[in-house]
Amino acid sequence: MKHIIVGTAGHIDHGKTTLIKALTGVDTDRLGEEKKRGISIELGFAEFKLPGGQIAGVVDVPGHERFVKNMLAGATGIDIVLLVVAADDGVMPQTREHLSICNLLGVKRGIVALTKADLVDEEWLEIVKEDIKEVLEGTSLEDAPIIAVAPLKGIGIDELIDKIDEAAVEVTEKKANVPYRLPIDRAFSLKGIGAVVTGTLWEGEITADAEVTILPKKLSARIRSIQVHSHSVDKAVAGQRVALNLGGVKANELERGDVILPPNHLSPSFMFDAKLYLLSDAPRPLRNRTRVRLHHGTQEVLGRVVLLGEDELQPGCSAYVQFRLENPMVPKYKDKFIIRSYSPIFTIGGGEILDSHPHKHKQYGAEAIEAMKILEDGKTEEVVSLILEEEMIPLSLSSIVTRSELLQSDVKDALDSLLSSGKAEILKSDSEILFMTSVSYSELKDRISDYLGEYTKENPLSRGANKEVVRTRFLTSLSPRVADIFFDRLAKDNTISLEGDVLKPHSKEGGLSEAQQASTNKIMQLLEQDKFMPPSFNEVMTQMGLEQQQLQELLKILLSEGKVERIKFDLFFSGSAVEEAKEKIITFLKTNEKITAAEFRDLIGTSRKFAVPLLEYLDLKKVTKRVEDYRVLAKQE
Repeated sequence: MKHIIVGTAGHIDHGKTTLIKALTGVDTDRLGEEKKRGISIELGFAEFKLPGGQIAGVVDVPGHERFVKNMLAGATGIDIVLLVVAADDGVMPQTREHLSICNLLGVKRGIVALTKADLVDEEWLEIVKEDIKEVLEGTSLEDAPIIAVAPLKGIGIDELIDKIDEAAVEVTEKKANVPYRLPIDRAFSLKGIGAVVTGTLWEGEITADAEVTILPKKLSARIRSIQVHSHSVDKAVAGQRVALNLGGVKANELERGDVILPPNHLSPSFMFDAKLYLLSDAPRPLRNRTRVRLHHGTQEVLGRVVLLGEDELQPGCSAYVQFRLENPMVPKYKDKFIIRSYSPIFTIGGGEILDSHPHKHKQYGAEAIEAMKILEDGKTEEVVSLILEEEMIPLSLSSIVTRSELLQSDVKDALDSLLSSGKAEILKSDSEILFMTSVSYSELKDRISDYLGEYTKENPLSRGANKEVVRTRFLTSLSPRVADIFFDRLAKDNTISLEGDVLKPHSKEGGLSEAQQASTNKIMQLLEQDKFMPPSFNEVMTQMGLEQQQLQELLKILLSEGKVERIKFDLFFSGSAVEEAKEKIITFLKTNEKITAAEFRDLIGTSRKFAVPLLEYLDLKKVTKRVEDYRVLAKQE
């Protein structure tokens, strides 16, 4: 079953509350001051069953100009607007302002209730109807039916209900497969119950016992219980008027404008990009950096409008803008908003959010405007591609969903299309899948490849560039774990060779450069020349005319290939020499059971300087075991 929210709109004292009482039997003026003054100050709520069986929630908003901000809070989430115009007054200032607000918020369905019809004659009634039609022309309510009613006498009420029922059939059912979002319009405390908040559930489904986040205050709470129009329920769905009893927070910590959300969904922002429309009856052009009152959901925030590409916006025109806010909001892609002038206060425009967490733009930045055109068009594939292009680094599916604020299923479809068309690249590890645009991947690949090529030229004897150095230079925003996935992909593409923590340009032979090969060959000659009395590290460095780091890099290569063994810090033997010494001592001990250092020295024809470190190395490798002043085979333990 669809859940419909009907919201009133119209000038003060045109009979909105009286009309709602005739429709629902509920007097929505709940405050003593409202009863005393005979006007609505705060929002009122009621419900009634439509002939088609659907339940309509009704939000009654104040019409007085001083309380338009309260009206804006009530306009959050309405599906059908009931524009109330008194027949004896006709269209008045708040009629026009409320109509502009509904139009800017994208409310597409509405009915005009021409109240107090019993106080005027037929001729006057027709004049007022024509006047209303003229005012509605060019708005989203241009074709709205006009029903003459006299609520206190029951005139026209049945016809009005039928028209509401017809409009309800056309309302698109709200998506339930998205995270819930509830802008708070009231927060109060009840004795013995605790904190209670109310609002219209914008999106999704919310259940009792759910853990929630309250933004922008970043509070956590648990839903103790849920009511929908005074009826206790286990679950509320989008389109319903909801009251939540919250545990873990106090009512005085909450206020109108806060938003109830699942944990880790959406985040506060001090900026957002948007398409802004300035009303044609705005009193003056909107200049760059003008301070305005911005209304989004049930929240009002002060901020400045940065016009992109121009210095001022003329009435009746639109522009791409960036809002810089004085307090955080919780915006979402494609949400509607309203702006009102700072002082004197009246509605001057509104629009649609295009990027809830943008970078700060320059006023005449062409790239930002081009990006906003794509976001305004709203084609999912283009939006996903734009996000990948802007970030220029590998992103996970969840990161793209969070950044785009689109449905995960839609983002998946867009990525599949981009991959099949060759516009995106996929990077995989055992536990993660990442995505980049093909252009970004190619550019980053070329930059890293060029860097490694230059590094090799400048350091011909080096094994290659340290992986962490390359990450911090080109992939600063990536964690080492994600950077490794990118490097693995480069290696699979034969762009680089990856050896432990070292990167180097890929070679078809997979071997060393000519300079490296010549140097390693020379080292092996020196070590094997007198294999059991090899030169020390410093002696090799002197004979070859190398710097310390250069020799270290070359020895790392030989160690990784198993051609050299490090016996102690500055003493290296060729791998073949170590293997020969190993075979000789094993053969000896199989016959003699034990061997002294002196006997081992004579066995391999060296001096004690080399024999003792080599014996200690063989002990470490568990070939031999020291017992007092001699060695035995380790396997004899």
